[in-house]
Amino acid sequence: MKRTTVHPQVDLDHWAKMFPVESLLKSRAPQLPDSKESDGPLDLSKLNGNIITSPAHLWQVELVRKYYEKSKDLGPAVPVDIFLWSIAPPAKPYLTKLGGTPHRESSKPWPTDQGKPHTFVAQFCFADSRDIISRKLPGDIMLIFFKEADSLYEMEPDSIHIEWSSIELASPLTAEQCPAPSFTVPQLSGHIYRTYEYPEGDEVFEQEGHNEFWHFATTQSTKIGRETFFIQSDPRDPGNELLCALNSLHPDVYTRGKWPFIGLEDLPDDWNKPEEHYGWGKYQMMFADVGCMYFMIDKKGNITWDWDSY
Repeated sequence: MKRTTVHPQVDLDHWAKMFPVESLLKSRAPQLPDSKESDGPLDLSKLNGNIITSPAHLWQVELVRKYYEKSKDLGPAVPVDIFLWSIAPPAKPYLTKLGGTPHRESSKPWPTDQGKPHTFVAQFCFADSRDIISRKLPGDIMLIFFKEADSLYEMEPDSIHIEWSSIELASPLTAEQCPAPSFTVPQLSGHIYRTYEYPEGDEVFEQEGHNEFWHFATTQSTKIGRETFFIQSDPRDPGNELLCALNSLHPDVYTRGKWPFIGLEDLPDDWNKPEEHYGWGKYQMMFADVGCMYFMIDKKGNITWDWDSY
């Protein structure tokens, strides 16, 4: 049964039609015969695991998972809400998004460092996800600000500013009231998809012969939930839970060419033109080598963050 959400939902049936299984197989293994020429079943083991940034990535991961769920024990299933990005502005200002105007009170002081304004990068709205995360949330919406483009690499407590906001505001901040960002941040809105992670399921996908099998068991994606794929090591301290993850965007490498984002079939030719700040642009947000940020919450509702890359 389809649930009701405040976020727009990913229509996976639509993307299944846009990316037929045969086309996924041909893109990974061009030597395979066309399905019309083959009398045997499609060999899904030829599909690789992948980092999820586009509709094709999500569909491929879900296709393989659902196939093995019928006959294999993937271990405990942990619910998560994965987000794909759309070029359309969010339907409501408080929804999950990258860049633009943060949903916060206009009277609240803007975060600064020695008088220099931080840059707003992302916000997570937890309205659709409260059933799968900690009950200690300090608010409805988590806002993420960077001191500067390279703040992530400093690993200093004040290099990333995190604050909380509510869905209902007395006087919401307007775009005109926002300080100019010091680097380019993509302005994209989130579409939500409820699925499950299988933190003990690696062996099943490995035994079936999938390359990058680990990305089928637990996904590297932008998400809300208690489980994810940790690139190097699990940063959670005892008593801490994963709250959400913010994944890199680099569509020329990690998309199949078509529909890198919802609402955008093809990237413009100049999408990757050199920017003043490496890794940031209208359609990219790179944390070193395709890294990911992790946000943890403790039993008192305090938030900590970490990140990793390849």
